[in-house]
Amino acid sequence: MQKKEIRSVRILGSGTSTGVPEVGCYCSTCLSTDPADNRTRTSVLLETNEGKKILLDCSPDFRQQAILAEIDELDAIVLSHEHYDHIAGLDDLRTIAWARDLPIYAENRVLEAIRYRLHYYFGKTPYLGTPRLKLREISLAPFEVEGLTFEPIRVFHGRLPITGFRIGDFAFITDLKTIPDEEVEKLRGVDTLLVNGLRFTKPHPTHQTIEEAIALSKEVQARNTFIIHLSHHAPRAVDLAQTLPEGVFASYDGLRLERINGRLEIHNKTNFRASLAPHLPYKFKDCHSIPYAEAYALQKELFQTAIEQKQRGEAPKNTLLFCEHEPVFTLGKHGKESNLLLPEEALHAKGISLHHIDRGGDITYHGPGQITGYPIFDLEQFGMGIKQYIYTLEQCIIDVLRVNGIHGKRLEGATGVWIEPNTPRARKICAIGVHSSRYVTLHGFALNVFTDLSYFSWINPCGFTNKGVTSIAQEMGKPTTMELVKQQVEEAFHRHFFQAYKQKHDKASIEI
Repeated sequence: MQKKEIRSVRILGSGTSTGVPEVGCYCSTCLSTDPADNRTRTSVLLETNEGKKILLDCSPDFRQQAILAEIDELDAIVLSHEHYDHIAGLDDLRTIAWARDLPIYAENRVLEAIRYRLHYYFGKTPYLGTPRLKLREISLAPFEVEGLTFEPIRVFHGRLPITGFRIGDFAFITDLKTIPDEEVEKLRGVDTLLVNGLRFTKPHPTHQTIEEAIALSKEVQARNTFIIHLSHHAPRAVDLAQTLPEGVFASYDGLRLERINGRLEIHNKTNFRASLAPHLPYKFKDCHSIPYAEAYALQKELFQTAIEQKQRGEAPKNTLLFCEHEPVFTLGKHGKESNLLLPEEALHAKGISLHHIDRGGDITYHGPGQITGYPIFDLEQFGMGIKQYIYTLEQCIIDVLRVNGIHGKRLEGATGVWIEPNTPRARKICAIGVHSSRYVTLHGFALNVFTDLSYFSWINPCGFTNKGVTSIAQEMGKPTTMELVKQQVEEAFHRHFFQAYKQKHDKASIEI
C-alpha cells in the first residue's frame, strides 16, 4: 500500500496581514515592478500523492489566489488561528463547496469565531447558496486529514496561542512570536519548514523577525526553510534572496515545491534565484562604510577598465556603487580653495581629510549618514548624453524624496536636488558632481539621509554662501534608516536606467 504523503506545496500568498504593496505606501518594495514583491496574504495549498487538496489558512485574497492557481476543488482546510487575514477567504468557497461537504479543522476558539463572523452560514436557516462547511474541532493531539497525520505545534502570536502544524517532513508555522522549548522539539529534524519572518532587525510585539526565523530554522536543523508572512519592510525579493543563508529562501506568491526523490524541492530550482531578478543593465554593489580613498581607487579601476573595453570595441560592464564614508571634504577640479573655511591643519586635527578630485562642481562634504553613489556607466548603452544623465540622477533622488513626503526640486544653474530652491530658505539635500570620458561616467551623488550637517559649516557647500543644506531626517522630522533609503534609491535607479536601457535597445532592434 502506497504511503500517503505530501506530493506538492504551493505558496498561494506570502505576505503579512496588509499585503505588499501596502495601501498608501510608496516605499521601494511597494513600488517594485518585480512580481516577487507583490505579496498577497498567506495561504498554502498542499496536494497529496493521491491528488487530495488541503488548504492551510484561507486569506482575504483566496479568490484571486484560487483563480491564478486554477483551484476548482478542495478536500479540506486547516486553520492556524482566527485573525481576519487567515480566515476571511472562507466566504469565497461558495463556488467550490456548494455541492459537497468541505471540512474545516481548527481549535474550538477559531471555530466559534467563524460561526460568529459567518453567522448566515450556520444559523437555523442558512442563507441560500452558502457553502457546506463542516467545522471539525481539533486539540493539540495529532489528527488525520485525507490520510496525512497533522501534529499541532503550539506557538504564541504575541499572547494569543495559535497552532502550527508538522505533517511528516514538512511544517507550517505562521504568525509566530515565541515558541516553547517542548514545541521546538516537535520540529527538530523537519526537512522543509515554512515559517513567518516579518522584516529584518526591528522587533515586533507579535511577529518574529527574519533573523529569528533563521535562528529557529538553524535550531531545528531544517534542510530548507521558506520565509512567509513577509511585510513591505523586508528588502525587495531580489535583494533578500542574496542576503539569506544557504538553505533559507524568501517565499513568493506562486512558489511551488515538488517531491523529487523523496524530498520536497523547489520546482525548477536551477532558476529560482535568477527568476527573482529582472535583468539589470548594471551590477549593483553596496560597499557600506569604506574609506574615501579606497572607494575612489575602486571607481578609477572600474572606470579605466570600461574605457579600455570601449577602445577594444566591447560593451563595458556598468556598475553602481553605494558607499558611506568617514568625514572628508572633496574639491572638484574647478572648485575654489577659498570655499574651505578652515586651514587644512585644522581639518587634520579634527580627523578630516581633503581630496582634490576630477569631478565637476566645487567643494562638498561626505560622511556618516550620507549615501554616496558612484555610477560607472557607459552612457551610450542608455542612449544618454551627460546632460540627460545628470537630469536622470536628479530625478532618481526627487522620486526618493517624494516617497518620503519631501518635495525635492531642481534649481536652474545649480546641479543637484534642492528644497524650496527659489526662496530665501533654499537648501540642498543632494549634491551631484560627475566626470566623464568616452561617455563613461565617474563620481556621482551624495544624498544626506541623517548626516551631521554641522560639518557643512566649515565650507561654502558647492561654492554657495547664501544657501543651506538639509537631510531626509531633518525634513521628515523623524528618524529613518540607511537600509530603507538605499532600497528606495536603488529602486529609483532600476526604474529610470532600466527604462532608458530598454528604450535604447528596443529602438536598435527596430532599426535593424
